[in-house]
Amino acid sequence: MTKLIIKVIGVLLLMSFIIYLFYSPRLQFDVLENPNETTTNKNQQKDLKKSDVTENNPKPKKGVGTWVGQHVSKLTERYGQADRVYPYQKKYKNYVFKNKDSYYIVSAKKGIIKSVYATGEGAHVDPIHINDEASKVFEKFSVNPEPTVKSNGKRYDLELSDSDMKTQALVKFDDTYAQIFMDQQSNKIVAVRYLDSDALATIKPYRMVASGGNKEIKNDNNDVPYEQNSNQLITLYEITNEMRKLKHVKPLTINNKIAHIASFNLYEATDNKSVEFTENALKQQLNNQHVSFTSASQNVGYDFNDVPTLMHNWLNSDIHRSRILNSKYNSMGGEVMDGYYTLIFVKEK
Repeated sequence: MTKLIIKVIGVLLLMSFIIYLFYSPRLQFDVLENPNETTTNKNQQKDLKKSDVTENNPKPKKGVGTWVGQHVSKLTERYGQADRVYPYQKKYKNYVFKNKDSYYIVSAKKGIIKSVYATGEGAHVDPIHINDEASKVFEKFSVNPEPTVKSNGKRYDLELSDSDMKTQALVKFDDTYAQIFMDQQSNKIVAVRYLDSDALATIKPYRMVASGGNKEIKNDNNDVPYEQNSNQLITLYEITNEMRKLKHVKPLTINNKIAHIASFNLYEATDNKSVEFTENALKQQLNNQHVSFTSASQNVGYDFNDVPTLMHNWLNSDIHRSRILNSKYNSMGGEVMDGYYTLIFVKEK
């Protein structure tokens, strides 16, 4: 009997040791790659075909959807100067407006508004509403999983995957589109982005191929203005806290020491062409920077054209979501570089 007990204890200790080796301290943080930039990701929608769908949703009569097509000066006349303005790829400019209960990113080209990302309980995104049940989108609106858009004299076919339909459905309102960001776990709408066809072709939140062919249009992470990455990082901080606010979780403060670690990690990873982010290395770096902490983790994303699409992919990935919305963390630091986005979460003592 004694030998049996010893064997059982031995087996349990061995299992515990194997689990320890597997998870800690060599835990490697997953890099979430844009699923719509991989050649293996094909649209699996079998029950909806182009011929079965009519795009007859009327154009919004109020809310941020009506901003698309207007000159940005009309917006600043009504709401005042933006909190931040910075150049974005392909000669776009982003204007960030932050209010107590709403957050907007307005993208304009030659002064004309091309897209508006909106979140927050007070955001006016009619006829859609933040925190409405996501499943009702398909009851209220006609949704085409394979729309064709025209931009700069060219035609592009978009292909929404099963995951897209559940997390970022695309609804056409006359000549404007709405990218509806849905939290699959809570079945709530957490943000909406209204775009015209040019912005849709520029941001490329879905798999996109040239009409009449099968050549997929890829992101170009090198074709970005100098100021874009640093401003995208600020946007990453802001939208992280906007999502926490929607879920009634305290916002995170920004720690520049943690941001320095994130910057060093990405520089090393992209310079050596070998990307590896481990828990052990992260904790050692925090100690080296004299950051007093009790727990730490990080999210890494790659090949996303913009922060909103990245953030909502993280939000619908269980492991990445758990870090964004974890109430135990109280500070963060990040970096954006060469198509990579990283955000380190820390519970400081």
